[in-house]
Amino acid sequence: MMNFKQWVIDLFKDERGSTSVKPVIALLGALFLSITMTINSFSHLDFAPADNLVDAVLIITAIGMGADTLDKFSSPRKKSESNNSNNEEHA
Repeated sequence: MMNFKQWVIDLFKDERGSTSVKPVIALLGALFLSITMTINSFSHLDFAPADNLVDAVLIITAIGMGADTLDKFSSPRKKSESNNSNNEEHA
């Protein structure tokens, strides 16, 4: 049975079992955006971050999440397709 700590660690691994940068970047970007927006809601407009900077972090975070999601859903299909093609070659 997998505990919570192991589940969280597995979230940051790719299909080969090594740590992937994409989910780490996505998590850090989401944390920075959340913290920035929370702090910004309590401060004056004079201290607001530049809109371009917030948009850049948002885009980088979205790309990291999207790329990691594509990797998670595409890797089993690639393995099963390669197994099917190997089985067809041997038949």
